[in-house]
Amino acid sequence: MKYDFTSIEKKWQKRWLEEKTYAASSASKKPKFYALIEFPYPSGQGLHVGHPRPYTAMDIIVRKRRMQGYNVLFPIGFDAFGLPTENFAIQNHMHPREVTEKNIKRFTEQLMMLGFSFDWDRVIDTTDPDYYKWTQWIFLQMFDKGLAYKASMPVNWCTSCKCVLANEEVVNGVCERCGSEVVRKEKSQWMLKITDYAQRLIDDLDEVDFIERVKIQQRNWIGRSTGAELMFRATTGDDIAVFTTRPDTLFGATYMVMAPEHALVDNWMESLAN
Repeated sequence: MKYDFTSIEKKWQKRWLEEKTYAASSASKKPKFYALIEFPYPSGQGLHVGHPRPYTAMDIIVRKRRMQGYNVLFPIGFDAFGLPTENFAIQNHMHPREVTEKNIKRFTEQLMMLGFSFDWDRVIDTTDPDYYKWTQWIFLQMFDKGLAYKASMPVNWCTSCKCVLANEEVVNGVCERCGSEVVRKEKSQWMLKITDYAQRLIDDLDEVDFIERVKIQQRNWIGRSTGAELMFRATTGDDIAVFTTRPDTLFGATYMVMAPEHALVDNWMESLAN
């Protein structure tokens, strides 16, 4: 007998959805458990292997918690803003909303086919005004408290996508997404004063039950260091500020390396020699 898994899975997935099998109850007296995955960006290509890998791991934990008697909230959503959608819409003479809705529909179908136990009553679309009005509200709170500010700084700029890229998105000098040249340029952009909370973020990692190597990565990323800032006088008369965690070793310093993006480098271009 042939096992028609497609029709069988569709039957039960439809029943789970209708009976709200995986919906969290606001009135439940059970102990609560909240699980969150990183919401996918709904691209035109659909899901890739990087999506079900972490989702499956979290789904296992969530199902176990339900069997242990917890009232589990396991939402799903779509981090849907982004230049790839805008660029695709421009190239194909479509409205970005139309592209986004089409991609979300495709992602939803694929996620349901995989049978993850998401609470489909709590789907989030970050392009929904009822959602992003709250991200705007949060930003305003940060701005009012002096935690959001504008600053000019060097960034990785994709010459095709016309957007700033993270270091991880630059591969061998080109954009990971489109393959175009990436250049360094000064750009004014909004910044958040995460460094104001550096010590607290580092200290609280000791209370987090997680993989030690990841916690080490987080400490290195936060990058809080205790040291001193000293001034060196260049032959041009310019003062160069240098931070070091070991000022006691400066007596042995024989040279200084300047970052290519340092503001003084442009001033010295005509006098620099190899």
